[in-house]
Amino acid sequence: MLARLIVRRLFFLVFVLFGLSVVTFSLSHIVPGDPARLMAGPRASASTVDKIRERYGLNDPLPAQYVNYVQGVLRLDLGDSFTTRRPVRDDLARYLPATLELGFFAFILSTVVGVPLGVLSAVKRDKWPDHIARFVSISGLAMPVFWLAIMAQFLFFGQLGWLPDGGRLPIGSDPPPNVTTLYTVDALLAGEWGTFATAVRHLLLPTIVLAYGSLAVITRMVRGGMLEVLNQDYIRTARAKGVAQKTVVVGHALKNALLPTVTSLGLQIGLLLSGAFLVEIVFSWPGIGRYAVEAIQRLDYNATMATTLIIAFVFVMMNLVVDVLYLFLDPRITYS
Repeated sequence: MLARLIVRRLFFLVFVLFGLSVVTFSLSHIVPGDPARLMAGPRASASTVDKIRERYGLNDPLPAQYVNYVQGVLRLDLGDSFTTRRPVRDDLARYLPATLELGFFAFILSTVVGVPLGVLSAVKRDKWPDHIARFVSISGLAMPVFWLAIMAQFLFFGQLGWLPDGGRLPIGSDPPPNVTTLYTVDALLAGEWGTFATAVRHLLLPTIVLAYGSLAVITRMVRGGMLEVLNQDYIRTARAKGVAQKTVVVGHALKNALLPTVTSLGLQIGLLLSGAFLVEIVFSWPGIGRYAVEAIQRLDYNATMATTLIIAFVFVMMNLVVDVLYLFLDPRITYS
């Protein structure tokens, strides 16, 4: 059953990516503007602009451009970026690790803090831990991530000077030896503890900002699930038999309350990647979010398409992981 589920979802993944590619390709070409003129510059001659259009196939009809792009994707050729003049595949290999590192630590932070905070809020309902958890949930959902990023940068860098204002490392610093392309991991593997500490300091502020919205959602989901489960008959029976409070909460209630939370966790990974766009702009973080924004501003079709497809692929794969986890969390669930 598990194998059939995975094969079926991977089969539908093809249609999802195909539909998304059609929509993204159409929208990116509807936007008024001439990427060839942007590449050539305002003072370039008409012949120079025509040569650029011919080089990148911009003179072809839109259906032909789309077919050529799909054929290239099937060969793992994402085309050349109009902005950087390099293959998009090379750009993604350069910028994607920074986003993955930021998103990974943000996900870990939001999960490690959000799940216990939601459990504590449900167990201590209407007491001060519950009030704190509800404040975190409401504020995290209400505050725009870009505003929170600017305020955090203003306070912790501009006023207090505790944390750097952005970037993966200070300007002029050498990165650790490239093994995984994640600076924190590579610094640990190389034993460069100073570089590791510096990378963590640069990660701390954008990670907290990016994780705060997801932390609010996870806390709210866990709290709601726990409150519902704690009122079930089997929980009252366990307490009546003298089962310890920790065993009741963690061993009995939390596992059943995690079902809706697991769905939220899977979606949060994709949302973290999309939220990273604004965070990377504010903190000058060299990831695909910042790369995609610059590509959109310059009508860089190939780069825009590639980043969109990557985020869609992550969303679909996370949904698959959630479905698989459901089978382990609740054996009653089946996928026919």
